[in-house]
Amino acid sequence: MDNVVVEQELQKRNHTIKKNAFKLVGIGPLLILLCIIMTLMNPSFLTANNWINLLNSIAAIWIMAMAMTLVLISGGFDLSVGATLAFSGLILVNLVTAGVPELVSIAITLIAILLLGMLTNGFLIGKLGLNFFVVTLGSMSLFRGAVYVWTDGQTQYAENLPIVSFLGNGSIGPVPVPIVLMAAIFVLTHLFLKYTQFGRAIYVVGGNLIAAKLAGIKVSFILIVVYGISALYAGIAGIINTGKLASVSPTIGSGMELLVAAAVLLGGTSFKGGEGTVIGTTLGVLFIGVLQNGLSLSGISSYWQEVITGVILIFAILLNYFKVKQV
Repeated sequence: MDNVVVEQELQKRNHTIKKNAFKLVGIGPLLILLCIIMTLMNPSFLTANNWINLLNSIAAIWIMAMAMTLVLISGGFDLSVGATLAFSGLILVNLVTAGVPELVSIAITLIAILLLGMLTNGFLIGKLGLNFFVVTLGSMSLFRGAVYVWTDGQTQYAENLPIVSFLGNGSIGPVPVPIVLMAAIFVLTHLFLKYTQFGRAIYVVGGNLIAAKLAGIKVSFILIVVYGISALYAGIAGIINTGKLASVSPTIGSGMELLVAAAVLLGGTSFKGGEGTVIGTTLGVLFIGVLQNGLSLSGISSYWQEVITGVILIFAILLNYFKVKQV
């Protein structure tokens, strides 16, 4: 009997040790450790100019990751955000070229992209109950294909667009406009998710779909709106990128959806739904941004950057997985 008690105490103690150990390897501590390593590799990493450039470079990923957090919390996934980014920029450029004023063109583009996301991904997944991977893979192919057909595979230039250029390259004081926009979107999304009834309903839908329906939550409506927001945020990112590059390329945004998803998962959002925060996602985006920026400053070949980034991301996600499992 005494041996059984001793064994139970040892198991309990081991579990406590593991639990405390994994508390030290969350995305926050990992981000701090990565910053220290990058600073040792290149002291210019910690300069204000470098951090402004870093944040400016991840603005599009950050904005789309905010919406992807909502999608994953709802129990879904959106593979079409990269293609939506390209499609929104193309719509905007063609509207302006057709003589529509810039502000009106921006408004029409965002409304069109919002409705497109709701009527394709949102309706098919939320209303018809189709598999989100298949639906968003289909819409990704549809939007990307439409961009190639519309442009004939050629880059379209967005010159002499002062408002769009300001959104992509302008500054408010010393702070670039993309950073201001992504900070505003972060705050709004955080408040929306944490303090509104709709935001809390997203957690319920992702955590237990049957319980959500029994509780009287309009699951179809929730999912339609969530995928609409995902498309809208991708549209905002597309407009920022169009202003930043002064052009729209058919390949822009390719593969970005996987980087966005990696940032969200790094931030602790569960692929199973019902769990996650935009604060965690922010840390995940910063982790990716710091990693890419630090490797570039260190002069490491772009080929090796891909390899190192992939290995570190897999390692970080595994650590987060075991942390959640232990805690």
